[in-house]
Amino acid sequence: MVECPSCKIKMEPLVVGIFQCPNCKVIIKEKVEKKEAQEEEIKDDLVKDGKNFNLNRKYEIPEKGIVVKDGKFAVLLCHSAYLKSDRYIRLSWWKNSFTQHVGMMKITEKDVLKNLIIALEKIDKAFDDFWGWHGTFGNKKEKTAEQIEREKQYDIIKYRIIENRTCPTCQNKMNKGKLHYECTHCGEIVVFEGYNQPIFNLDSKNLSLDFEGNFPINFYMPLSGITIKRLMGEWKALVVIYSKNNPNKKWLRFYWWVRDLSSFIKSGYREMGDGTQMGWSTQKGAGSTNIYDKKELKKLIDALKRIAQEINWKIN
Repeated sequence: MVECPSCKIKMEPLVVGIFQCPNCKVIIKEKVEKKEAQEEEIKDDLVKDGKNFNLNRKYEIPEKGIVVKDGKFAVLLCHSAYLKSDRYIRLSWWKNSFTQHVGMMKITEKDVLKNLIIALEKIDKAFDDFWGWHGTFGNKKEKTAEQIEREKQYDIIKYRIIENRTCPTCQNKMNKGKLHYECTHCGEIVVFEGYNQPIFNLDSKNLSLDFEGNFPINFYMPLSGITIKRLMGEWKALVVIYSKNNPNKKWLRFYWWVRDLSSFIKSGYREMGDGTQMGWSTQKGAGSTNIYDKKELKKLIDALKRIAQEINWKIN
């Protein structure tokens, strides 16, 4: 019953939600109590049991997961089906209802997870809601003494490789191949790309995490992105891309590339043949790892931090 605030008598309905007092003729609108936003908390932000997520349990077991997009995207804590202590974080995409899997990226090192979170925070700040970029290439801030010293050591390593074939790992002299150097002492491989540019394993905690635009991407065009892991045979990066046919449509994609090193190692079975190229290819099973709605980034960052606590990785 709606009561007139002045006459304290029952009011008569005019239309749905609108009432009039039969005595003083005042008209008021019925007040509808709105639920607090906290009461309508999105369920997909809760930690769920791993059995809710469809993976091939012959190879990996999901323990827990935090949903970023209901039915389609979640951050999982998994372990190997062969070794329970082999735990890692997995970003997984599904077509619907967490059943038909379409893409993934595995994070097996704490430093790479830390890089991923920092990269997501930078991307969230540098792009607008339509993935329009307002950032800059490179680090425009004044470099710290630590960064300057790190770059100096990196240049020294490259110089020694080019001039003396010095192994970046054990400092022994490497054997020369057509497109690579190989260390017979520790097994390290150095590949050359472009004009005399040696590529070797980089420590994940020493990556610059600057925006760049040079990525081995097929079909789409990179706007800018950030590398979070860069080994000689493995490369992970977050890149905002667009289609050549529709440059106004942009989205974020998680890239995971690998290269086949078997043809470059003189293992006794085969050697590098003529015409072999050290190209990057997409990691098997990586699939489609896209985020179209930029608003999902904050939920993803929060999910990664919470899963890091579950696996006892201190990332601060």
